[in-house]
Amino acid sequence: VVSTQSTGGSGEKKTAILFLLCGILSTFLAMIDVQINETWTMEYVACLFGFTAIAATFAHIYLYTSELAPTSHRGMIMSLSSCSARVGSFIGTYINLLYDLTD
Repeated sequence: VVSTQSTGGSGEKKTAILFLLCGILSTFLAMIDVQINETWTMEYVACLFGFTAIAATFAHIYLYTSELAPTSHRGMIMSLSSCSARVGSFIGTYINLLYDLTD
């Protein structure tokens, strides 16, 4: 909902870049060690904001892919896009294991 509402007049690419920049900004904000209250820290808030921005970017790019594809090829392109996203999410969980192997 956030990604489709924010494309108003700015265009698809600029909106995706905006969400990615918000994710990068939240990564840098997560490095600050500030206690907001008893349970919340700046790291928690920044990670929540960053996760939301990256999820909005993913949804936005997924919808933008369907607009780029011609009608005759749209089904195949969307299934390849979905498949590569699932493979990426599967491989992403093993990055820490690769880090432990190289360390």
